[in-house]
Amino acid sequence: MEFIKEAGVLFEIGLILVVGYLFGNLANLFKLPRVSGYIAAGVLMSPSLLNIIDQDFLDKSSIITHASLSIITFLIGSSLAWEKVKKLGKTIAFITLGEAEIAFLFVILAMGMYLFFTGNLDIKMLIALSLVFGALASPTDPTATLAVIHEYRAKGVLTTTVLGVAALDDATGIINFVLGYSVATSLISGEELEILSVFKDISFQIGGAVFLGFFMGYLMHFLGRFAEERKEIVTVTVGILFLTFSIAHAVGVDELLSTMTTGITLVNVDRENEKFKEPLENYIEDVIFTAFFVVGSAFLNLKVLMQYLPMVAVFVASRFAGKFTGVYIGGHLSHAPEKVKKYLALSLFPQGGIVIGLALLAYQNPEFRDVGVILVNIVIGATAIHEFLGPVFSEIALKKAGEISKRV
Repeated sequence: MEFIKEAGVLFEIGLILVVGYLFGNLANLFKLPRVSGYIAAGVLMSPSLLNIIDQDFLDKSSIITHASLSIITFLIGSSLAWEKVKKLGKTIAFITLGEAEIAFLFVILAMGMYLFFTGNLDIKMLIALSLVFGALASPTDPTATLAVIHEYRAKGVLTTTVLGVAALDDATGIINFVLGYSVATSLISGEELEILSVFKDISFQIGGAVFLGFFMGYLMHFLGRFAEERKEIVTVTVGILFLTFSIAHAVGVDELLSTMTTGITLVNVDRENEKFKEPLENYIEDVIFTAFFVVGSAFLNLKVLMQYLPMVAVFVASRFAGKFTGVYIGGHLSHAPEKVKKYLALSLFPQGGIVIGLALLAYQNPEFRDVGVILVNIVIGATAIHEFLGPVFSEIALKKAGEISKRV
């Protein structure tokens, strides 16, 4: 693969887009979502298999994933006009709380029992590690689901609920991780847990992201008034989103929540918000999805997945059981439509990059030096399963709910 290195980064990006496109078409031939093809292409070209996408490229690929996520989360937010979600507000809130917190509890219990019977950890480390795994169970990666929704032009109550839950899920995931990680760290370090400090951290990450997104949404609305041509609107939109994501990262608030809030703000203050969304959906979205999933999947290591398969299976199964139970309970309490209670959990199955980032944060903590490698490898292995099956499960859910339109 020396030629690829000599050809440079631009060659690798071109290869990623073209191979991703071909594999997307191949997936469609087998009646699978295009995103399944992108993921297969990424794993095949990864350093652990053909090494076409080498590790040096992946180490410097954050600009691709960050740029992609800023646009993808904006599109999720911009799908949540108040008129569309106000009837489902109670359902979205109850389901989000149920699926996030019950998945958190299920994984803590399941991983704790597994580690107790199979590991040689002292009780403090066992509880701490279980708490971290539980905290990592809450977040859902809405990217794969959004890709399927847009590919099949899905519309309906399930689609709207999925997008609404995805918007709130990031916030609940932050709360659970900060709480679980803080308790775990204090437990194994012997230091006293400072509740006020934890509360401040959560408030800053969530409140700061919402404030930044709100401000940038209004700024996009204001600047868009002077953009008359479509190409100018694309420039303004992408520029604002890149700035929002970067500022959020620099000041330490949640990047995904900030760009998502930008989209929510814009769609509810600008009557002509479609002029911002349509160019992205029609001309840029497919490039973004292809690059994001091929590059993201190249991080996955099938050898790691096989090495830790039993533990990975416990994590994946208990997380999904928690999501399914939480969706059903939340849906029942909020009197959600039956198809939402039955099929929403399938659309919440995907889980990707954000949990790997959180796992790496725990891995870098000296307190977890003895178990950090296990933690990261389990999460990466679980991500492989979540990313492979997630798009397929999302398609099944939308089909069962009768919300898939004819593909355009």
